[in-house]
Amino acid sequence: MLDGGDSLSGEALHPTAPRIAVVAIVLSFALAAGVGILRTVNGEPVERSAEVAGNLAFTVVFAVPASLALLGLRRRPSLLVGAGLLEFVFAFLTLISIGLIFVVPGVMFLLSAGRVQATGTRPVASIAAVILAVVLGTGAFFALFARDDPICWATNATAGESVRLDATRFFDGSSGSMSIPRGASESGCSSDFISNGEALLGPAVVAAMLGSVWAVSSRDGDRPSPQVDSRPEHGGVAQR
Repeated sequence: MLDGGDSLSGEALHPTAPRIAVVAIVLSFALAAGVGILRTVNGEPVERSAEVAGNLAFTVVFAVPASLALLGLRRRPSLLVGAGLLEFVFAFLTLISIGLIFVVPGVMFLLSAGRVQATGTRPVASIAAVILAVVLGTGAFFALFARDDPICWATNATAGESVRLDATRFFDGSSGSMSIPRGASESGCSSDFISNGEALLGPAVVAAMLGSVWAVSSRDGDRPSPQVDSRPEHGGVAQR
């Protein structure tokens, strides 16, 4: 207790996370899982078997804003800003499908950034953290599609099973065409799928981004807190 009735409350030293941020984090993780599941179920059987790692990496990349926000709750509001902006980027990249739903957690992250205490922050470090988050987070998405990896399949007319075909027979560069092979009821090709190499590259960029923004961002705890002198001085408590 301080003289005069003032006190250093636990809330002041360790502020609780804003409820809006917690809700946004849960929503963002749920949306990331949702797009991963949606991408899986919408694929052909051959695509699903070839993209097990790819669809998992796709989910990891879309969970980046929520991961950033979790770090931002440790008195790093700049990371909440980065999370919100990155949600807007993902909304734009997936605009033709379900992109607008990412705007909701994006707005919530930006609103919660103003409710996280971060006295003594360094503006340059905060700006650098936001830029790194947006640039590398966007880069992680494009890393999943770093090169064209076509995939083709055909469904056996008798057994009804889909088999993977050699895509180089039907694709020349990024363009290709195919006819239904003999004995097949249907066939198709996709100009690109997430290969195992790309499935490793995307999360690797995510890990590099999370580590870099944590290193450059600033928070209250990075600076020494005021020391309280318990010796009375002029009827009160001296701080230095």
